[in-house]
Amino acid sequence: MSPTGFKEQLKHFIHSQWFRYLTISLMTLLLFAPLLLIPQIFEQSDLCGGMCMRRFFLLFPGIGWDDFMRQIETAAIGVAILLTILGVTFLFGRLWCGYLCPMGGVPELVSKLFHDRWKIDYRSLPQVPIRYGYFITYLILLPALGFSACTLCNFITLPRLFEALSGDLRGIAYLISTIGAVNLGLLILLGFFAKLGRGYCQFLCPIGAIDGLVNRLGAKLPFVRRIRVERNRCTGCRVCAEVCICGAVRMVDRVAVVDQLSCMSCRECVVACEWGAIDWLPMPSEKMPKRLKKGIEVSPPPVWTAVTTEQNPKQKYNNRRRWVFIGLLSGIALLWFNMDDAAAGGRQSDPDGCLVCHGAEGLAYVNDKGVIRNASINSDHYFSSIHGNVPCRDCHRKIREYPHKAENGAVDCSASCHLEEPSQGVAYSHETIAEEFTESIHGKGAVDGLTAENRWDESRNDRPPSCRRCHSNTLYIPLNKREEFKEVFAHEEEVCGNCHQGEVWNGQMGGHILRRLLGVRWTKQEEVAMCNDCHLDRQAMTETQREDALSGEKKPSDAHFVYASDSYEMTLHGRLVSEDNSHGVSCNECHAPQGYHHGILPTEHPESAVNPDQLPQLCGSSGCHGYVDNPYNEDFLLSDMHDLDWVPGYFVNTPLIETWQTSDWQKVLMFIAPVSMIFIVTGVIWSIFAGSRSDALPILGGNRFEKVFLVRKKRPIKKAKKTDQVIKDRVFRQRVKRRWAEKFNRLRRKNGNPQGTSE
Repeated sequence: MSPTGFKEQLKHFIHSQWFRYLTISLMTLLLFAPLLLIPQIFEQSDLCGGMCMRRFFLLFPGIGWDDFMRQIETAAIGVAILLTILGVTFLFGRLWCGYLCPMGGVPELVSKLFHDRWKIDYRSLPQVPIRYGYFITYLILLPALGFSACTLCNFITLPRLFEALSGDLRGIAYLISTIGAVNLGLLILLGFFAKLGRGYCQFLCPIGAIDGLVNRLGAKLPFVRRIRVERNRCTGCRVCAEVCICGAVRMVDRVAVVDQLSCMSCRECVVACEWGAIDWLPMPSEKMPKRLKKGIEVSPPPVWTAVTTEQNPKQKYNNRRRWVFIGLLSGIALLWFNMDDAAAGGRQSDPDGCLVCHGAEGLAYVNDKGVIRNASINSDHYFSSIHGNVPCRDCHRKIREYPHKAENGAVDCSASCHLEEPSQGVAYSHETIAEEFTESIHGKGAVDGLTAENRWDESRNDRPPSCRRCHSNTLYIPLNKREEFKEVFAHEEEVCGNCHQGEVWNGQMGGHILRRLLGVRWTKQEEVAMCNDCHLDRQAMTETQREDALSGEKKPSDAHFVYASDSYEMTLHGRLVSEDNSHGVSCNECHAPQGYHHGILPTEHPESAVNPDQLPQLCGSSGCHGYVDNPYNEDFLLSDMHDLDWVPGYFVNTPLIETWQTSDWQKVLMFIAPVSMIFIVTGVIWSIFAGSRSDALPILGGNRFEKVFLVRKKRPIKKAKKTDQVIKDRVFRQRVKRRWAEKFNRLRRKNGNPQGTSE
């Protein structure tokens, strides 16, 4: 094939439908599970959280500029992507919607697998009023009413669907929740079984609504590309309106008219038009092109360059050797900077001599309950840990002799501690933290008397969590903070040594404080993981007896409490924390924002941070929702952050008949689920056995579309005519019947019964 022929075929392919299907499929692979290549570039797990393109522009009553900018910072990646999409739309039309967006493209492709008869044609509806009416509702009304922007969202439904198909439990959990099942039903009715699969794009997509406004804004500019119609060429054949995926083309006085608020620049109409009356192009200029002068084309001027590309062989060799040398140095430097130091060494010896025995490996024994206990301590880990510079007997104070009894090793976390600030001479103590803890909802957990023996009871959830259940003896300096700590610690004497002097300060107190100054010990992800260690154990939460804060009466746990961790993980706060976004909110930031973050109180307690009377102060705190004090935001303020409609196990573990009246979304699901099932079952059966009919009208909306958009009268029901193919089939069946008759006659004659009579 000649290069010219190849270029022509490539150009024809780019301008065909198959190129658009290819780009949609490619974007689906890049954005959705299991590949997720584009989200992984931004260290995200999907299009939610920091990559969300549709939540940051919500307008709450009383919202200020600072609050709006905070919403933009939360989804900075999504803001950048949306601005890029709008910029491309202004110059070239809605290429994102028509060529790239998998949220509309995947339903369109799936829709082509089913027969058109059992579909719904939404194109005949007044989509512009419906779309922008819903957009205003989404933008202003839903936030004030407390509806989550994630409730009706294909940008979460389709990614979760692909996750479920790839075996990811998060996707499966979403689809079997109430909200997920409702969104899946809408995807079926507005996508898979919609004529051309773009029902969601026509009505419910906020990004499509903004994109349509930008598309219409630049439609009359001469330098931008849009779908345009040459009225003198249009023959009124209606083909372009029939194939338009979004109902943007309609017939007016037998001439095609394009609505730029709905057009997606998909070029389906351009491919279908045989007369060249519709095309994707800038406004044709009426002036003569600048390249022509009096009808004669001007030759292009010569190309001037300032740097020659020619080199002699010796110079090429020297350049190659230089780049090899630079590459080797770069590789060595890269290896040097990636070298990781070993864990911090021991900061103090063992003055009590405990590691003489406990430092030995295999120091195991069987206690009186028949349980094998391991008394060995990894000395390297211990010296590198938070308590690595604490002598053993500072905590195990009753041990004064050897051999010692196991019960003498009990630890009291509220006792005074080892560190003593030289200028004040006051020993550090966890007593204040312990007091805050004992007054909380977890207050019956053990603070003192902690031994290796009773850890077994804690692991089986036989008691409320103790100090040890949540706090382990982790590394003194986290791995991600080690280099920063080394740099700061190297200048400690210059900065702090003017006032605080002495080996005690430099060796113990200085390093301890510097470690604290480098940042909080617990990240938000670690805080949530710590809470989930108990609260994700649904059996333990079900068996927990909760005590009323006012009456003191014990009551069994309800589903709202049992599935608290599950519902939190599905919220925007939970997803942001899982993506390590600084704008996410951990459990403690809501339930124990004050003090030492140990004072978690039940909701009904008047001083609880999540008590309805305390919510304005909590949610309106610095860096959060500063507009919640507006009276119109009351419903938003009282939004359930542990909504059971997001929980996958709710239907499984709670009888539906007892709870369906408490949830409006369950009522919606009661309607959507059977309708979706009817379309799925009937549509699949019809597609298999009815054969293909390109002119089949959808069961709903088909006649109205032809009447309103195509200005065509209702099709009369005609009997099928006998075509040449039908006649050929009949002749073939007669020929087969005649051959079988001849075969049976030969068998009869062979068996001695030429007349075919019975013997």
